[in-house]
Amino acid sequence: MRRPRFRADYQPVPVSGDDGDYLVVLGEERNLLIEDPVAAELAPLLDGTRDVGVLTAALAPRHPVAAVAGALRRMAELGLLTYGPTGAGTARSAGWDARGIAPDVAERWGRTGHVLLVDAGSPALRGLAAALAGCVGRVEVVDVAARDLTRRLRDLAPATAGASGPTGATGPSGRTDGTGPSDPTDGSAVAVPGLVVAVPGSVLDPRLAALNRACLDAGVPWTLVRPHGTVLVLGPHLVPDETGCWECLRQRWTDNEQVESFLAGQAPDRPRPVAGRAALPATSLVAAGLLAAELPVLGLAGRSPRLTGRMLTFDTRDHTATSHELVRQPQCPACGDPDLTRKADARIVLTGGTPTGETDGGTRLRATAETYRLLSRHVSRYLGVVTRLDALDEEENLTYSYLSGHNFALARHPVGLRKSLRGLSGGKGRTRAQAKVSAIGEAIERYSAVWRADRPVHRASYDQLGPDRAVHLRDLLLFSDRQYRDRDRLNRVGGHFHQVPRPLADDRELDWSTAWSLTSDAPREIPAAYCWYGHPEVGLGVCGPDSNGCAAGGTVSEAILQGFCELVERDAVALWWYHRSRMPGVDLDSFDDPWIDALRRHYADTLARDLWVLDVTADLGIPTYAAVSRHRARPTEDVIVGFGAHLEPRVALGRALTELNQFLPIVSRFLDGRTRYGVTDPDTVRWYRTVRVAEQPWLVPDPAVPPTDVSTRPSLGTGDVAEDVRRCVTLAADAGLEVIVLNQSRPELELAVVKVLVPGLRHFWRRLGPGRLWTVPARLGRTPYAADEDAVNPLSVFF
Repeated sequence: MRRPRFRADYQPVPVSGDDGDYLVVLGEERNLLIEDPVAAELAPLLDGTRDVGVLTAALAPRHPVAAVAGALRRMAELGLLTYGPTGAGTARSAGWDARGIAPDVAERWGRTGHVLLVDAGSPALRGLAAALAGCVGRVEVVDVAARDLTRRLRDLAPATAGASGPTGATGPSGRTDGTGPSDPTDGSAVAVPGLVVAVPGSVLDPRLAALNRACLDAGVPWTLVRPHGTVLVLGPHLVPDETGCWECLRQRWTDNEQVESFLAGQAPDRPRPVAGRAALPATSLVAAGLLAAELPVLGLAGRSPRLTGRMLTFDTRDHTATSHELVRQPQCPACGDPDLTRKADARIVLTGGTPTGETDGGTRLRATAETYRLLSRHVSRYLGVVTRLDALDEEENLTYSYLSGHNFALARHPVGLRKSLRGLSGGKGRTRAQAKVSAIGEAIERYSAVWRADRPVHRASYDQLGPDRAVHLRDLLLFSDRQYRDRDRLNRVGGHFHQVPRPLADDRELDWSTAWSLTSDAPREIPAAYCWYGHPEVGLGVCGPDSNGCAAGGTVSEAILQGFCELVERDAVALWWYHRSRMPGVDLDSFDDPWIDALRRHYADTLARDLWVLDVTADLGIPTYAAVSRHRARPTEDVIVGFGAHLEPRVALGRALTELNQFLPIVSRFLDGRTRYGVTDPDTVRWYRTVRVAEQPWLVPDPAVPPTDVSTRPSLGTGDVAEDVRRCVTLAADAGLEVIVLNQSRPELELAVVKVLVPGLRHFWRRLGPGRLWTVPARLGRTPYAADEDAVNPLSVFF
């Protein structure tokens, strides 16, 4: 620290009392009490004109050098100090200190700086330029299509190359987070004499692609500003080779403009519809002021903690501001390697790791809090994979459930648009943090499974590939011949989860995605339309993608384990559900879990609900449970169910109970003598309105069989995630089943995403083809047992 100075945005007040001297520090966002007489005596001397030697000499008669140095270090670590004098006045100095820029240098930049405003169609451009003219030495407007724009950008390149030099915004601790400005006595000229600011009518204006390319080629940073619309947009500040670029932004923004993208697809020969049309001089002044306060930061430091790689949106109606991180995409065609995902190896390599030991969320290698810290940056209405994250019921303290929004795929018709707009993922957990992470993780799963043209596929028919290489659709879909023959009638009366596709001829060419067989350690081909939301061949009607077996994790191994357990869960539920077999109950007391005990009391005393659990574990031996609850006092029982499977029986039970909790908000509103359901799906509403437990004895424990307990299903976990996956593969192989994995991970996301496929395992939707659905319950001696399709449960799983 050369000549330390107290930041002008803080006011130090030394106080003397009977208990000694101390320092009170006032600030807009925080107040501090420093119980140190040395700090109290130092504060009035910290005006940036005295170096550390002078300060220690001044206090030497009363305080040792070490005490003075310690007080300075403490105040610096608290972000209270900067260095060098300022003649800008207290008010202006406070503003620049708060932004991490030396006030005198910032003031000088305001007199001499140059801003190149690139006109890309904003109706508020002139107002913005006029407002900036009073804050910046030179404001120049140039059209985005100007012939000399590329040359002018290249002229700025030498100046920007050293933008983070000695006049950069580096505080006394070497920080660049805006906690302390740089030394204004260095004597350097302005670091960046020209700043490029693009002002488009739409953030997606296609003319910005050329500007983006030119700036990347010239190595010139630029900033995006939309000074119109009811929501103003400031940033991101895009720095080549450091942040994402406009193309990264375009992809995310386009994904999240679902309605505009739909309309653009309906009329591709017309300009893309733009929602942000409002332009008021008063609100444009707001954008100009926010930008003007950041320009000296960008001009002197070459970056801003608020705008570099970040976008600020300001809603002029409710005066709320939000910050959105632009995640750089390694596969970006403009600033990355566009072939990155195409070059990805389909081979799956299992990596080990010891789970955290947290009982919530399954076998996880990273603590919940750390996972949320990593993933929260992907939650953004404009730039996020996850567009929203909302609690279903903030009041609950045991039944945490969250919804997360995301875009499934580009809609091609109104029905698809409606489905995409309503597409929400869900998350649940024992804690609020786990429910949030679960919801974000599921949204990332769905996002990663959306078809994009950068995914590698190859074209062939099943006949050309052969059974050793390709997996036949019938082994994945598992519809019966009777369902195919009667598909027209079944599709008229069945719910959308149970629609029967058209059969596919083996000589029909399709796109295929290469997956990897963990059983045979060899590649396997899967129809792409079965794996990817929005793949063009979904329109053929021969199959469609779903989330069964899709999972996310900190590593591929972790994701595979979660996906495999989900497949086991769905299979075990189908084997019980469609035969309406009587299954043993579960002795919940034996788990000796305070959370389960509290949950049971909450259901009974607060919600007036009965709650019980069935053990539906099937031949694979992986613990699988079905939690069931009915309302005791309503005309409708509003029966809800939740399922869970895992190698650890405690985790499996927790998953079933937390999934049960997810359905509570749907049936929670009871008005005027009837339940007001939070869904409109007719199959779901029909279930809640009509199902009575007394009429469906398969939903309650078999009284003739003693309940299972915590010791009935021993843990199958090994303590290592990779070994757990290998055990699952072995269990499947012993049952004659192959485990296949398709890696759907995206390089810009911190989670690995996979789709696990085990041909032959049953979905819990109505798939009545031959195989395990009929052979396993008979082999296990379950009763009752449906002998044919006419005898199966007429009630399908409704979610």
